[in-house]
Amino acid sequence: MKRGAGSLRRGVLVLGVLAGLAGLGGAVAAEPREAISVRLPMAGYDLLMREGDVTGLAFQLSRLPGELRGRVGDVTVALQLKDGQVKGTLGSSPVNLDVKKEGDVLNAKGGFWGRPVTLKLSPQELTVYVRDCTYRLKATEPGRTYEGRRSCDASLRPPSVVSLPDMFLAASPEEQASLLLLAL
Repeated sequence: MKRGAGSLRRGVLVLGVLAGLAGLGGAVAAEPREAISVRLPMAGYDLLMREGDVTGLAFQLSRLPGELRGRVGDVTVALQLKDGQVKGTLGSSPVNLDVKKEGDVLNAKGGFWGRPVTLKLSPQELTVYVRDCTYRLKATEPGRTYEGRRSCDASLRPPSVVSLPDMFLAASPEEQASLLLLAL
């Protein structure tokens, strides 16, 4: 009898700890996250945006007035953002991107990662051609979350999902285009 009571107390203690952790997890999950969230069929990552930087696994950028500087993977990033243009370098590759914002639609076109790129971001869709892959994502939460297929994935793979935080939406069109192209 004594042995059973000890087991019961331990069980109640474990349940109490688990319930407390579950409650704590709920509280943490409820906090707003200022991260660009990218979920691809074979990978997923978050890029935490703060006033002065954007960070993630192998993603370290300083957000300075009119520029982005730092590293993405093993590539040095030095981008000037102004007047509808993004110029600079990614490693040894030149960047020359034209950016236009018309109403609530952002369009970008030019050279990025040493290759041609195009980008269209609206509340209804996100369409990007970068690194020989086309993303055709439709809004599941207008202006925030986009989901759909990439041309470089097999048809049986799950869809890609990109979520954008408030801090991203408050950034300049040049910074938005640059961050999306770097993230994807």
